[in-house]
Amino acid sequence: MWRSVLAVCLFVLAGVFTASGTGAAVTPAPHLAAQPTETLAPGGTIQPEGTVPPGPDINAPQEEQPASSGETRRKLWLGGIAVLLFALVYWRNKKRWSKWKAGRKSG
Repeated sequence: MWRSVLAVCLFVLAGVFTASGTGAAVTPAPHLAAQPTETLAPGGTIQPEGTVPPGPDINAPQEEQPASSGETRRKLWLGGIAVLLFALVYWRNKKRWSKWKAGRKSG
């Protein structure tokens, strides 16, 4: 019975982490491409200074991300539950192994 309960819990955890991982890969901010600093005129010569459009502002303010989102808290809870289940199964198996080993020594 313990094996089936553990298998179901691991299956649910794997499903939650894979489903939330795909949604986190999407970035809402657009990516800025690098702009050339010098362009060539049709004759192959460099245009005079000041005719090239400026690039993006280096000191532009960045968007602040929240320190702890709901998804992060949910992942931490699920991770804690997984660690707790692992510890319980490990402790149960350790007790069974000790009992089996003691019985084998005496018999």
